[in-house]
Amino acid sequence: MNISEIQKVMANNLKINKMLKFCPYEILKHWQFCEYKKGEILLKQGEIPERFYIIIEGYVDIYALAENGKKYTQALYTKGNYIGELEIFDKKPAACYAEAVSPIVLISLARDYFLKWIELDIHISNYFAKSMASLFYNLSIKAMNDNLYSLKYRLIKYLLESNQKPGDHPKEIEISINKDKISEQLAVTKRSINRVFRELRDRGIIDINNKSIIINDMEGLLKEQELSKNQ
Repeated sequence: MNISEIQKVMANNLKINKMLKFCPYEILKHWQFCEYKKGEILLKQGEIPERFYIIIEGYVDIYALAENGKKYTQALYTKGNYIGELEIFDKKPAACYAEAVSPIVLISLARDYFLKWIELDIHISNYFAKSMASLFYNLSIKAMNDNLYSLKYRLIKYLLESNQKPGDHPKEIEISINKDKISEQLAVTKRSINRVFRELRDRGIIDINNKSIIINDMEGLLKEQELSKNQ
């Protein structure tokens, strides 16, 4: 990889610049560009990754797949996020899939050079420690919400967070939804999602369209969220 190319990447992204600004030249020259089309898998659950990746453009879905085919989305990664750091040290099988949900561009580094980079650059060791602590914190919060709060509470929270203008309370708010994505993100079946939505509809709080939810009663929805929080 041409050094000027990696310098251009660094100049265009502050997060990547922070990661690579002290990367030794002997490591910097071994980064490689790679591209994936939408729907392609760059990391497979159960396989041992040999490269470390940083996203330059696009979005990557990080998810686990159970033996029964149930999918659980952990995070959506974008530019500046990195992939493969957990498994690469000890050649462990990947804990999750990493799938391109849009065309993506990444830079990647082979395992041997990645380990040498960690050895030579104390800055990147500190960067990984801080960023992984933040990642684990967010995953812990997600796991806590998934286990401690009812599905109704989490679905209402999802709708409220999806509202483009949460400070406004017009008579009707329409929110586009994808039940497959909600199912993956919340680790529940679409049948369970439909059951909660029907309950809210029957109470006049929402209306259900094919690909959207219309909130008719925001105050009622907030009240339902509070009541369901401790169920």
